[in-house]
Amino acid sequence: MGLDGSDSSLNALEWAAETVGEAGRVHAVVGLNPWTRYIVDGVAGREVPYKEMLERDLVTRWSAAASSRIGELCTTVSVSTAAKALDHVATADRADAIVVGTHTSRRGMPARIGRTINHLIRITDHPVVVVPGRPPVGLDDGVVVVGIGHGNATRAAVRWAAHLARERGVTVELLHATGGAPVFQADGVLDLARYEVGRVDPEAWERGAIEHFAMLMQTLVGEGSDVVVSTPPGMPAVRLDEASERSAMLVLGRHRSALDRGHHTAQPLRHAVTHSRCPVAVIADHPDWLLGE
Repeated sequence: MGLDGSDSSLNALEWAAETVGEAGRVHAVVGLNPWTRYIVDGVAGREVPYKEMLERDLVTRWSAAASSRIGELCTTVSVSTAAKALDHVATADRADAIVVGTHTSRRGMPARIGRTINHLIRITDHPVVVVPGRPPVGLDDGVVVVGIGHGNATRAAVRWAAHLARERGVTVELLHATGGAPVFQADGVLDLARYEVGRVDPEAWERGAIEHFAMLMQTLVGEGSDVVVSTPPGMPAVRLDEASERSAMLVLGRHRSALDRGHHTAQPLRHAVTHSRCPVAVIADHPDWLLGE
């Protein structure tokens, strides 16, 4: 998980500590931009190197309070951008997820998707959990809501949420808003081709997708587990925002199109990461999660 000493990152660490518990492992990472290090040490001048100061703060100030509730806590200060540092450590550790906090303006403006989160979502194959600024509901104390769209990104999100449901015994809700949003956004080129060639009725197509993912989820979590399907009217971004008020987590797919090198973030996902009241897990359409490994 990413730490920088801010209130949002410390809140994210508290959520991570509560989630993994005494049997879990958390690796706290600080990304030190090389240019920042050069300016602070080389230009401004310091008696104690900036990297050494960050290493001390990471252990003694930022992570000390949470360390007693975690089975194992590791710390690293990496001379790299925060996004690249987190992706590298997550790969080396074979981490279940990367946890970060939302960025909030010091003047009390609404939370927004920061450069680190935006960059991280684009480059990593690992699930990214974005924790909001306010204290979230514990993962085991609420429903996990999966946003249902089309294509591989949704399939990866469903499989990841099913894995979470099996491990934690949580209830999963599949949510598909039936408002006037485009049927296809950044997801599912093959699905788009089938849709255009087949001249499918949009409502029938959407019902088929919902039923497909509901059957997939039920198969993966087992017949004895609870899977709820909801299809409220309205725009996806609005309905996901409302769902975050009563949920322990939102799970959304992140399709990284080869056409734009993954730079486009669909509006419902951007809105959810920015405004959600609960943690948002962003799942890339990576083979591990497509295959359920």
